Amino acid sequence: MRHSRAVIFGCLVMLTVAPAAVAQTPAPVPADAQALVPPPKWAFIDVACAPSESKTAPTGDLRVLGVQDTGIKDQMSPGDTIVVSGGSNAGLQPGDRFYVRRFIRTFGNMRGPDEQHPLSVHTAGWIQILGVDTTLATATIVQACDGILLDDFLEPYVPPTVAARPIPGNMPVYDNMGHIRIGVDGSQAIAIGQMVTIDRGTNHGVVPGQRFLVFRDKRNMPVQTVGKSATFVQASSQIPLVEIGEVMVVSVRADDATVQVLAQKDAIFTGDLIAMIR
Repeated sequence: MRHSRAVIFGCLVMLTVAPAAVAQTPAPVPADAQALVPPPKWAFIDVACAPSESKTAPTGDLRVLGVQDTGIKDQMSPGDTIVVSGGSNAGLQPGDRFYVRRFIRTFGNMRGPDEQHPLSVHTAGWIQILGVDTTLATATIVQACDGILLDDFLEPYVPPTVAARPIPGNMPVYDNMGHIRIGVDGSQAIAIGQMVTIDRGTNHGVVPGQRFLVFRDKRNMPVQTVGKSATFVQASSQIPLVEIGEVMVVSVRADDATVQVLAQKDAIFTGDLIAMIR
């Protein structure tokens, strides 16, 4: 159900951001273009559960330790009362809310998170503290994006917001192009309406509502050259980029952002290029 709502959200936004057929200069950015508002109720969970990326380890030592049950459970879901590390000594109080998150690692990759090895951050849901003692606390699961696992880390809950309106413009900027990164659960193939991270953030001038065109670079794809002319062989690695879609920034951080796919001609993959629309 959450993914079907995301598709609808993407389609509705796409209607509001369709570029003009002809443009000579980039449209000016309105003064309130960066105003943030709560997402529509039917898109709230999709935005809150969207992936992000991190180059640093989580701050603090708040972790999921288990569940108040007679047995050991590796995965918690709504209805469970979970136990987390940290209590009054960590400043926790009944009623506090936290996101529950974990890093997504590719097979065999234990490096990072650091500058050279950023990791995708998966949001499993958010919880509310029920009871607190000195070193431990109990919590209820307010919303599950996925199963909550042992050793997932906690981060303060901040209600999600989105741009009040898309940033206008229809001219792609090809200087310093970025890349598509990782989708939900580490997915490397992204469909319309879904969320994915990009390697551009506020340090690169990105704001919520900013749109990007997505391109595929085919120059390194293998092409059969046996029996072909020298002209073909020389020029075959110089074919232009292929436009395959459009994405819009939902949330942004210093060095990365989360975007939603608004339109696509083909599946969008990790590593595809993006160019900001101005």
